[in-house]
Amino acid sequence: MRNALITTTLAATVALGATGLAAHPAMADSGHAGHQPLRLAQNNNGPNLFALYQQIQQLQQQVRELNGQVDTLQYKLKQNEKGQRDLYQNLDKRLSKLENGGAANAGGGKGGKGGTGGDGQAATGNDDGSNASDVDSATQAAYMDGFNKLKSGQYDAAIAAFKQFVAQHPQTSLTDNAWYWLGETYYVQQQLDNSEKAFETVVNRFSNSSKVPSALYKIGLIEAAQNHTDNAKSTLQRVVDQYPNSNSADLAKKKLQSLGSG
Repeated sequence: MRNALITTTLAATVALGATGLAAHPAMADSGHAGHQPLRLAQNNNGPNLFALYQQIQQLQQQVRELNGQVDTLQYKLKQNEKGQRDLYQNLDKRLSKLENGGAANAGGGKGGKGGTGGDGQAATGNDDGSNASDVDSATQAAYMDGFNKLKSGQYDAAIAAFKQFVAQHPQTSLTDNAWYWLGETYYVQQQLDNSEKAFETVVNRFSNSSKVPSALYKIGLIEAAQNHTDNAKSTLQRVVDQYPNSNSADLAKKKLQSLGSG
């Protein structure tokens, strides 16, 4: 669009010059007949030249406005790309820690039976499905199917696998994990409404899960992203008040500061 307008402007400028050149011979040739034909030529061509000049000015203004719009769109695109990179990097760090046997930062990773998770809560199994006390090998394999797809970036397939798992295994020591990672997968894909529902399921149905602080924190982020600032502040403050020793509480405090409270 920018190139097309510039081309049009140049063409109009050339036409302006051509019109002026064409006018001078006509005025010179009519000199032998007196000054009246010259005045007529000037009167006939003057308005046309002025109208053409106005059109050129309008086109130049449109070019300037379009340049401004392009600059604004480029800035917004860079901001969106940065936000997406931050999301992916955050998830990659979490998954890398899980692969190395550690708890995911703010992911609320679980320790062994009777141990503590990444958020300091009692836990019964690991995010990789090991040490789950009440599941058979087939159930664990079904959970790992979704978890491995998530780690490899197959997000649509991971969503399908986790949804199938929670439907077929509504109450196991891995079900809260599955709901949580379903929410994370939706979150990475910016399906915020679906992500929020999954995290809310963790909070409402698995109140003793070590995933609750992290799920609440993510709900707060989603509410902030949707410009529900008051709700976001309330949710994040809940993380700080109810789970003060969790990693998610530290993250919630930082987010509250960025929202203008805390």
